[in-house]
Amino acid sequence: MQETNLPPPPKSAKAQRTRLKILEAARAIFAERGFAKATAEEISTRAGVGYGTFYLYFTDKRQALHTILSEVDDKLYQVGQTESEKQRLGLGALAPIKATISGFFDSFKENADVLKICHELSATDPDFKAQHDKVRARLVTRIKDHILKGLELGNTRNVDPEIASVAIAGLIETISNEWFFNNRPWDREKVINTVAKLYYSAVIKR
Repeated sequence: MQETNLPPPPKSAKAQRTRLKILEAARAIFAERGFAKATAEEISTRAGVGYGTFYLYFTDKRQALHTILSEVDDKLYQVGQTESEKQRLGLGALAPIKATISGFFDSFKENADVLKICHELSATDPDFKAQHDKVRARLVTRIKDHILKGLELGNTRNVDPEIASVAIAGLIETISNEWFFNNRPWDREKVINTVAKLYYSAVIKR
């Protein structure tokens, strides 16, 4: 994937602020006009910087979007229970499952604008398909780690961790897409409780 080696954030505070203004402007324009219609010139104008300044930070609008998606990807996984809680509980309790799912859904909702763009582009663009697959792979890995910990503690069904994690990630991804991309008027607590119970009943010994 061409944009794997994204430029590192600048060191000076002034440059960091300029970079952030460009990214915020790019995100707003991508959401308003779509990625195909957005231009670096529009982004620069919205950010209040010179046209050439954009290219001091990004090679093109694709790299700007990949940078935004990379940061969103990290935010999606800065959620859920603490490591000590996971070590203590594994998957034996419903609470840590609900904490992880609710955190993921809340972050997905907050970033649905750029995630939807990535989802749409992934159908035709190999670079964005790789970005989309990366996001999904991290979700699968997190679920797999939970299942493996549950197997270690003896409170998880004898299921194949890889197959089960892909299946559960598919459920969570489908719900996220329906809820936030297609604007389903679902109640937050009802969604979280339903998905958590499906997850719990699929893998937990009772």
